[in-house]
Amino acid sequence: MVFRALGQFVARYWWLMPVIWIAVYITLRLAAPPWSEVIRDGEFAYLPASSPSLRGEQEFNEVFKDNFLQSNIAVVARRRGIGPDGEPLKLTETAEEPLRSDYQFLDEVLIPRIRELLLENDWIAANADSAEDDSHVVASVATHSDSGLGELLKSRDGSAVLVLINLRTEYQEKANRPLITALDELTNPVSGTLRRERLIPPGLDLYLSGSAVVGNDLRQAAEDSAGSTHIATVVLVVVLLVLIYQAPLLAIIPLITVFMSVRISLFLLSIGAEAGAVDLFNGIKIYIIVVMYGAGIDYCMFLMARYKEELDNGKDLNTAIGDSIHHVGSALAASAGTTMVGLGMMVFAEFGKFRQAGAAMSFSLLIVLLGSITLTPALLRLFGRYAFWPRVPTARFSVGPSLFSPTNLVSRILASNVTRGFWTQIAARLVQAPGQWWLITVAAMLPFALVGVLLQDWLTYGLLSELPNNKLSVRGARAVEDHFPAGHAAPVTILLVQPPDGVNFAEPAGTGRIAELTSELWDRREEFGLADIRTVSAPLGVLRLEGLSVFDRRGAVFRAARYSNYYVSDAAPHPSSATRLDLIGDDSVFSHESMERLDLLEDNIRELLPSDLADSEVYFIGPTASIRDLRAVTGRDRIRIDILVLAGVFAVLVLLLRNVAISAYLIGTVFFSFLVTLGFTYVVFWLFTPDFPGLDWKVPIFLFTILVAIGEDYNIYLVTRVREEQARLSPVRGVTSALAKTGGIISGCGVIMAGTFSSLTFGSLTGMVQLGFALACGVLLDTFIVRPILVPAYLIMLNRGDFGDAGRWLGAEAHAVRSTSKEKPTSDQKNIAPTEPVP
Repeated sequence: MVFRALGQFVARYWWLMPVIWIAVYITLRLAAPPWSEVIRDGEFAYLPASSPSLRGEQEFNEVFKDNFLQSNIAVVARRRGIGPDGEPLKLTETAEEPLRSDYQFLDEVLIPRIRELLLENDWIAANADSAEDDSHVVASVATHSDSGLGELLKSRDGSAVLVLINLRTEYQEKANRPLITALDELTNPVSGTLRRERLIPPGLDLYLSGSAVVGNDLRQAAEDSAGSTHIATVVLVVVLLVLIYQAPLLAIIPLITVFMSVRISLFLLSIGAEAGAVDLFNGIKIYIIVVMYGAGIDYCMFLMARYKEELDNGKDLNTAIGDSIHHVGSALAASAGTTMVGLGMMVFAEFGKFRQAGAAMSFSLLIVLLGSITLTPALLRLFGRYAFWPRVPTARFSVGPSLFSPTNLVSRILASNVTRGFWTQIAARLVQAPGQWWLITVAAMLPFALVGVLLQDWLTYGLLSELPNNKLSVRGARAVEDHFPAGHAAPVTILLVQPPDGVNFAEPAGTGRIAELTSELWDRREEFGLADIRTVSAPLGVLRLEGLSVFDRRGAVFRAARYSNYYVSDAAPHPSSATRLDLIGDDSVFSHESMERLDLLEDNIRELLPSDLADSEVYFIGPTASIRDLRAVTGRDRIRIDILVLAGVFAVLVLLLRNVAISAYLIGTVFFSFLVTLGFTYVVFWLFTPDFPGLDWKVPIFLFTILVAIGEDYNIYLVTRVREEQARLSPVRGVTSALAKTGGIISGCGVIMAGTFSSLTFGSLTGMVQLGFALACGVLLDTFIVRPILVPAYLIMLNRGDFGDAGRWLGAEAHAVRSTSKEKPTSDQKNIAPTEPVP
């Protein structure tokens, strides 16, 4: 009733629809803030507030005046090459005129130029060492010449030195970009100012590293990926639509609809984010664009196919528009509703990015659904029968000779529709041996499904693994790793907090207790994977104290005592009641080994504490701790969302089909398809990616949610048509007729959807490339294997009575009876051809 009334309204006032959409577009464009101003940066900020690492960071900020946990930029200076002794060349301390030594260059050129750059742009206070004003981006600059902790910026092999710029901002904040760009222009090894002015000593290389550089590259890559993905999506969709329809206007009409829907959705989301109604993370636009183009084009294609059918039945333009909306509106709403329910289950996730993605994608699908049943039919009515040019569906409209003329050789070949009987032949073969088709298909897919089950937890959480090797941060990180321990730049920090009347860590007794704990940890360094430990009792690290006499050790600790505020809390009301221990690991901070060793350390830390510190609160902070929390949270989310998505889509199927068993089977096929796709993706990237670290951690959950939510659409279209055909034919013939009639349009939609998802591979983020490949493969698998073989084969066996008395428990209708004879396709069936275009 609703869609009949809507169809009549659109058919009568079709000219008003484009006017309304254009007016809404202009209004929202003027009202919406820039997208870049409403998105939030970061990764770990989206962890739940109860995460141990976030609680530890909050406690740290309360007990330390200076926040040493914010992001940083490291300028790396290292000497290139190997000496005669086979050891890396060391930085030079002396040189003959007019050449500068490496350290002269650092002290007289590089460091002064960096400070000058920071002051000129007001990125640092003029008296940075004493400034408490937090309005500047840069908090301080640490160099090798600083007394005390300056030694930590020199590599033990003497080949590299760091200039550390400590920031007050988070690692992915937009405010960091101008600073990083300026530093790159100064230090770039190829085109930088220092290189052009020939001030860098020969053989000395400069790099940029640090968490802020990584965050900037990730942010830039996300923005670039969104742009390239959008362009690739449009190009691929246009090409595929033209190939499918061979009609330019039929390619343009859905493109206009989806483009308008996407822009309006993004405008509304940005307005909502500005008002605080929704949150948007950096990179969410990619998911919105791809899902909207994939689903939106499908909706438009189904409506246009029905419109063409109504015209072929002799109806006038207005009646064809109204009847098209009436007949397919409910199916499109059911399809969109199923997808929205599936994607919407992500709002129950703990991880903030999953919640935001689920809400934004579900909302956007509603907009594109409205566009497909209002703007698309209005545009079809505007162009009339010429929308199908050059194959205008009436003799009253002639087309002159041209490239697209019906007399053109290409058009004559296309008009013959070589693939017209393809799906009819598939249906006929399925009727002859449905069980064999089903078994062979499942057997071929099963090995990949097993791979998917066995390797589903082989995931990588590294930030650098997302970026190409030529990125600034990746090259800088590699340079640091060549000369410093893997965990040097991002140690695991243990924060010990005593009660107000407990141990004072600034006093000798407190320092002695930390020395005991440091010794216990160092004795088990191989078990915990430690390369060094820095504490208030060993400010420069345990390694620098080894081999020193007792007198020299005390001298080293005394010289570093001025930096005790780095290790001992100084915030009121209870200063010196907390201390930090920095543990430098042997492994990459994002590796599974680091997380496992952190788990082991956490399990044993209580028994290692001296008795005086037994009542301490213990927190673990740092990138490894944050990544571990991310793994734990997203692992729980995967289980929760998988269950909710399956339950939500199943409930929608039951409401639509009124058959629990068939709904369960359809859910099972899509879930099986997901496992096969996941396993196939693992195999492909393992084969073609050197040192493959695993799939990006976001791939499985987005792949599952999108595949199940969107993949079930095609099953709904098929089974709905099966019901319609069975009402006028026999139960088995209804299945084969539905498969033949819907094969072309569903396959076309699947190809469009797969092409849309494949546009993700045009981005530079590794996770997006993996997800795009997996989604494209999954959609093609659903389109050409699950929907045309596994679903109809089961329905044929069910309706033919092959399951005997068990059939009624497996979804068979009352009219399905046991039969020992195979139904042969009749001559009518053999002549069935899809009325929709076949790719």
